[in-house]
Amino acid sequence: MSLHVVIAVIINNKNQILITKRSADQHQANKWEFPGGKVETSETAQQALARELQEELGIQLESATFLTTVKYQYTSKNIVLDVYEVRNWQGEPKGLEGQPMCWVERKALSDYDFPAANAEILRILLVC
Repeated sequence: MSLHVVIAVIINNKNQILITKRSADQHQANKWEFPGGKVETSETAQQALARELQEELGIQLESATFLTTVKYQYTSKNIVLDVYEVRNWQGEPKGLEGQPMCWVERKALSDYDFPAANAEILRILLVC
């Protein structure tokens, strides 16, 4: 059984990428991540992406471009990450769940501690 997750690589008009920090009580606690979350059984990946961005950041997704799918196995769970690039949204992102967030230059992403499952996403973003 795999956990299906959608991930948003949100890029602003300065070409910076939005990252958020996981809380201390979550799996992969206190690590930085790209916004997103679980796909519910009743929704598509695109619907989940829009819902998660609204819930976590208070923004309305206008469009997203599929980047890649990453499959990763932790000792406790298997996850499938559908990764989307987001450049068009309405609203100003805010950490609605109390999570720290920041805009980061693409080349600086490697300075942050991300979950191991994000390694392939980081590799793709750092070669662009």
